[in-house]
Amino acid sequence: MKLHLASAVSRLFSKILRLHYSFFSGKILSVRAICTDAENRIYLVRHSYTPGWHLPGGGVDNGVSVEEALAAELREEGNLQILGKPALRYVYFNSKGSGREHIVLFTAQVSQPDGFSRNLEIIEGRFFSMADLPQDLDPACQRRIQEWVIGEFGAAAW
Repeated sequence: MKLHLASAVSRLFSKILRLHYSFFSGKILSVRAICTDAENRIYLVRHSYTPGWHLPGGGVDNGVSVEEALAAELREEGNLQILGKPALRYVYFNSKGSGREHIVLFTAQVSQPDGFSRNLEIIEGRFFSMADLPQDLDPACQRRIQEWVIGEFGAAAW
């Protein structure tokens, strides 16, 4: 019962944030990352408010750099620590939703010394080998992973 209530509250909060941004923000800036561990596995998350597996990331607040926002989001969504400097790969336009979101994509080598901790937003997070990616992987994330594999980023849209 608590999980269903928490999931409903999280979905409502997400909708309120989107509504707020649509009225008070000209553009929405987000960060995402293809995070790999020492075994070259990719870290993915499942949100409480949308189906499927996604790359970790989130919004960039005013006064915060994209790299600072990325580090904070990776901590929040998986207790991930970035090793070295993340590599900026591309800035995508996400035409779905508000039609004003730009997503800055990074790749980053990460570690997870304390393991995953579930929260209201992220109900599951784990590393996957390329041969064992989940069936319900978000299509945009699938495209980003394919671009990473071939080493060529830059599709027209997220």
